[in-house]
Amino acid sequence: MPAKQSPRWTYDINKENRILGVPELLLFGFDEIRSALSLSYHKHDGYEFVLVERGKASWELGGHVYETKAGDVFHTSPGEVHRGGFNVIEPSRFWWFIVTPPHADDWLRLPQDESECFRHALEALPRVTHTGLQAVDDIIQLRNAINSNSPLRTSSTRQALLGMLLRILQPSQQMVSLADDLLRQLDALIGRIAEEPQWRPAIEEMADFVRISPSHFFRTFQEYTGLPPMVFIERARIKNACGLLVEGTDTVTKIANELGYASSQHFATVFKRITGMTPIQWRMNQTGRNDAQRSTSK
Repeated sequence: MPAKQSPRWTYDINKENRILGVPELLLFGFDEIRSALSLSYHKHDGYEFVLVERGKASWELGGHVYETKAGDVFHTSPGEVHRGGFNVIEPSRFWWFIVTPPHADDWLRLPQDESECFRHALEALPRVTHTGLQAVDDIIQLRNAINSNSPLRTSSTRQALLGMLLRILQPSQQMVSLADDLLRQLDALIGRIAEEPQWRPAIEEMADFVRISPSHFFRTFQEYTGLPPMVFIERARIKNACGLLVEGTDTVTKIANELGYASSQHFATVFKRITGMTPIQWRMNQTGRNDAQRSTSK
C-alpha cells in the first residue's frame, strides 16, 4: 500500500465515466476516520460492502448496531437505510464499494447460472463477514486496476471485482494466516477494554494478556489499531461515555465515576479533547439529531 494515503478517495462511475466496460461497479472509495464523526442515514441502489483495514467501526441498520474490526466486511442490500455508528471515535481505515444486484443479463459477463449463484449467495450473506486482512490486498488490486492506463483496464477491473466478491462470499475457503491468529488475541484484549472501561492496565499486563513481549506488543497494537495502547484505551473509554450520555439519564459526574475518572472536570477535559465537545454538548447534539431523525421518519 502507498506510504502516503489520503484520508478520502472516491471513484464514481457516473462522474468519472471511464470504466464503461464494468457498469456493475457503481461506487468505490477509501476513508480514514481520525476523530469523532456523525454520519447521516442513507441508502443505495446496489449492494454496499465496507472492508475495515484498521481500527474498529460500528454501523447502524434496522435498529441494530453492528461492530466491525480489521478484516471484517459489513454489507447492506439495495434500499436498506443505514449509517455509520453515531459514536465513531477510534481512528479507523476502511474501503467500500457498491455493485448493482446480480441479474441474468450478462452481469459481470457471467453465465446466467453463475449470476443466479451470486444472487442467492448475496441474499444469504451474514451482515458481517470476516475475510482477514488478505482482503486488503485484493481491494488495493481493484483500485490499481481502476487507476491503470492499460488497454486491459476493463478486464483487470472486472477480474479484481470478481475476486473481491468471491473473497467475501467464500471466506471459509481462504487460508488462515498467522496474522489472523494474533488478530484474534488482540481482539480479545480490545473486547476486554470495551467491557471494562474502568480498567487501567500497564503495557506489561496487556502484553502478557496477548502473550507477546511488551516491545513487540506496543508496535503490533499501534499498527493494528492506529493508536498507541494508552491512547486507544482513553478513546475507548470516551466512546463508552458517548453511549451512556445518549442512551441514559445519568449525570456527567456519575458517568465519570463509572468510567474511573478522578473527577468530572478531568473527564470533561478528556472528552472535549477527543470529541471536540463537552459531555453536555454531546448529549444535546445527539439527542437533537435523534429527535429530528424520528420526526422525519414519521
